[in-house]
This record gives sequence, structure tokens and C-alpha cells, in this order.
Amino acid sequence: MENLIRVTFLASILSVVVVGCSGGHKSETAVSQKTAEDTVIATVPQIVRGKVVEDTVIGHWTIKALKDSNDVIVGRHDWAVRDSSVFLTLSYDRNIVYSDKEIRTKDLVGNEGEYMMQWGGEVFWDSDSAVYLSFGCILPDTDDGWNMLYQILPDGTSNIIVIDVYMGVDGFYVVADFMALYLNERAVGASPADLKRLYGQYCTKELAEELSAATFPIVSDDTDFRHAYKTIHIEPQDGFTGLPLEKYSFEVKFKPNPNDDNETDFLYMEVDGSTNKIIKIGAHERKVI
Repeated sequence: MENLIRVTFLASILSVVVVGCSGGHKSETAVSQKTAEDTVIATVPQIVRGKVVEDTVIGHWTIKALKDSNDVIVGRHDWAVRDSSVFLTLSYDRNIVYSDKEIRTKDLVGNEGEYMMQWGGEVFWDSDSAVYLSFGCILPDTDDGWNMLYQILPDGTSNIIVIDVYMGVDGFYVVADFMALYLNERAVGASPADLKRLYGQYCTKELAEELSAATFPIVSDDTDFRHAYKTIHIEPQDGFTGLPLEKYSFEVKFKPNPNDDNETDFLYMEVDGSTNKIIKIGAHERKVI
């Protein structure tokens, strides 16, 4: 028994010595758990080492995205944050598209130091023709921001797609997301199978089947799809009641031809209030206005 007490006492002394020698240093693991959104004082040269925001194989695409703080300071003199970058490694059918490509705020909104990258790098949608990564850049301490998709093709070509946001209107984001993906998928020649999957994601089963069977066109084949999306405007038709509705109605309009600003195409869409699925796309109209 006396020997057991001595051993226990010795083990306690050793544990105290080990803890004391460690000196309270933070491990690399603890540091890596911080995110790039952590607030820092502008005069302190702290750079938070990043976190993996996407690491997956989906369809033809293999994607790894790491979000990391960079050297740009955003904010006021008394309150500031470091901006972030996304480092993207991407392949298509094992062919390298990007290897540790850095995507910064200036690549998304045209400049840096004013807006900061709030999120970025997550897969939003994929198809045989393109992959879409979600990014958001905001003006610190405000609701002012950009909600964007970064469309990447197998040859490395990329496009920035800004998505409209209409705060407080149910169903709006469904129409906005659908039209963003539909027009930009058409712009890169998406296959019928990919469009069918898109219809199934955003529309009711009945409407998805009609669209897949090409019963009626959403837009005319002579549309310049990129220009159409750049000029799109989605307008709620129900007013602001503040109450949930059985369905929500929207007018969608855009310019189909970059060489004729007088032509405008119109669509009328309805979203089911309980399922957030598109239940109706009215007949496409083209007007000269």
C-alpha cells in the first residue's frame, strides 16, 4: 500500500511539471480552428490560417476549396477585419482545371478594401457543363452586399453571376436562383438531362415533366442567354401583406437581344407557398417597349 501511495504521488508531480513546461502555448490545431471572419486590429499583422469549406467529388468534378484570411484590411480605423480569399483546386474527369487558384474579393466585385468576402467556395450547383460556387461579399456592419455564383467551365473559363435578393418576399429566391441557373446553363449548352435535373429541383413534378417534354419554351432559342441574365428584373406581384400566401406571383423580364434595347421578354411565374416550388411558368411574351 505504501508503494502504491508513493507511485501515485510521483505521477502527480510529473503531471504538474509537464503542464508547467508547456507554458500554455496554443497548438497549431487550436489556431487552425479560427475562421477568416475573426475580428483583428488593423495594426496587428495576424493572419488566420484557413479552413476547408468544400472537399468533395460530385459528378465530373473534384473540388477542394480552402478559405483563408489575406493581407487586405476592411473596416474603420477603430474596428477592422481581414478580408478573405478562397484557394480552389478543381478537376474535371481527373483533368486539372485549377490548382490552388486564389479568388479574392476584387475578382468578384472589381475592387477590394471596401467589401469583404463573407462566404465562398461552397458548391451551389453542378452539371456536365459547369460547376457553380457560392460567394457573398458584404459591406461590413451593413446589410449591403452581393450574392454571387462563380460559374466554372471544364476549360477553366469563369463567369460571375450576381443573384437578385428581395428581402422579405417569400418565393423570390426560388425564382431568382432558378432563372440564374437556367439562363446560364443554356448559355453553356447544357444537356437535356442537366436541364431536367434543374427542373426537378425547383419545379413541381407536373411542371418539371412539362418542361422536360418541351411542351412550351421558357425562353426563345434566339435569346442571347448571357445578355438576358445581365438585364433580368424580377418583380413581385402580390404586394407586401406580411402574411403567408398560398402562392406567390412574379413578373420576370429581360432583354433578349444585346443589339436591340427596345425588345423585352416577359415571363409570369408562380411559387407554391408551402413547398417553395415553382408551380407555373406563364407563356413567354416578347414586346417592343
